[in-house]
Amino acid sequence: MTQRFSITLTQLSYFVECAKTLNMTAASQELHVAQSAVSTAISHLERSLGTALFIRQHSKGLILTPAGETLLRDSHQLFGLLTDTIDSIRAEQHEVRGSITVACFNTFAPFLLPHLLGRLQDRHPDLDVQVIEGDDDEVLGALRGGRAELAIAYQFSDSEGLDRTVIGEFQPHVLVGEQHRLADRGSVALAELADDPFVLLDLPSSRDYFLGLLRQAGITPVLKYRTASYETVRSMVATGLGYSILNQRPRTSETYSGKRLVVLEISDPLPGLSVAVASLAQMQRSTRARAVEATAREILAETAR
Repeated sequence: MTQRFSITLTQLSYFVECAKTLNMTAASQELHVAQSAVSTAISHLERSLGTALFIRQHSKGLILTPAGETLLRDSHQLFGLLTDTIDSIRAEQHEVRGSITVACFNTFAPFLLPHLLGRLQDRHPDLDVQVIEGDDDEVLGALRGGRAELAIAYQFSDSEGLDRTVIGEFQPHVLVGEQHRLADRGSVALAELADDPFVLLDLPSSRDYFLGLLRQAGITPVLKYRTASYETVRSMVATGLGYSILNQRPRTSETYSGKRLVVLEISDPLPGLSVAVASLAQMQRSTRARAVEATAREILAETAR
């Protein structure tokens, strides 16, 4: 006997767009349908399921309920499987098409995304890539909440429920201004900077990582300044306000302040920081996700060389 369902793919599509925008007006504009059609579809979906999917806030948009978050995750999985099935029928296996949203750690994004998006556009012109940038909590939140299919971020720690693949590793290095007393050294032990003011890249997970490196070297840093901006850290250091530790290395030593930085290698035996591609463990990676992962891995391998 053929199974009949009380909900439709159209209703689920409207629901996913509302969950993405958290605004029915914006969702209707993105879907190119009347707002009343979106509102009606969501109401029918909620009646069929017997529960509210959104909390409506007058003039403030929507909030997903716990039931809505569950349906959003499963809808993304369903649409991913359905899209892969359609793609495999319509096209040869090597073709990559459709849409994918990738969440990327914000300080890493400027080094990877321009190359990644450019190569994907050249190689897979039928692939539409959308990007969400944020700190570690925001990137993983987008992945767990179903707003992103794939995440590219530093692997600060292990997280349950995620399938992670390491695609690169970056060693930490010290930054000082051109006038710093150790600027001509080439490499330093962190103990030589123990009494200098430290400028911290203050992002969730990042702060624990950098402070942990100093503790591992037996140093309690003189924490003078902290900022959530990667470029502000570089400009502060170049201006002579202290030293910092970072992992990514821009191709230029000049900063927004107009002053230049000096990179010093760290002689202490410190671990590198891995970059990983992550997806939800219960979801099989689509052909789109595998194409993004392979291209990102290729770019990081070239960077390492």
